[in-house]
Amino acid sequence: MVFGKRQTISKLDDVLNTSWRLLHKGVENFKHPFYRPVLSTMNGNKPDVRTVILRGFSEEDRTLICHCDARTPKVSQIQDNPNVSWLFYHPEEWLQLRLSGKAVIHTDDKIAESQWEKVRLTSRINYCAEIPPGSVTEKPTSGLPNFLRDKTSKLFDCPEARKNFAVIVCRFDQMDWLMLKLTGHLRARFHWEKDHIDASWIIP
Repeated sequence: MVFGKRQTISKLDDVLNTSWRLLHKGVENFKHPFYRPVLSTMNGNKPDVRTVILRGFSEEDRTLICHCDARTPKVSQIQDNPNVSWLFYHPEEWLQLRLSGKAVIHTDDKIAESQWEKVRLTSRINYCAEIPPGSVTEKPTSGLPNFLRDKTSKLFDCPEARKNFAVIVCRFDQMDWLMLKLTGHLRARFHWEKDHIDASWIIP
């Protein structure tokens, strides 16, 4: 197997191994294309998509993690319908990954606490907005209180931030892998049910 834009993959195990490696790199490196996937939720009977930051990945547990403000619409959307999809694309590898499964919101438990400890102090200010995300305003504003807008170092850890912090944990049970190639695209699909995996090559 040669890994790169012209890589040759002939085994489904290679598809999984390269996919896991890219997802781990997405968590570790903020410059990696997989660092900013697209997360899709359902808003009633309509899909709702947005870019998020990949904060965690485990192939053993088949989980993907991102953070958000607990007051955002996607939190209530997931609570109403836990089915979500993730889209990753690597422009240099010409590789697309789509993963789908069920998500759970964590706000006041060990998972939320452990993830909160990983949030940089300079990023915690993002959870201090007085007005919930998605609210209509008369003028452009971040929603942050006046005393926080200068991001004075002593105020980075605003006590309100933790209350507004939420973790989205998705356990995926399906993955669609697509490799774009000038000589003909390649596509594979994986479905997990308990400890069993159903993997197959499919026509792009």
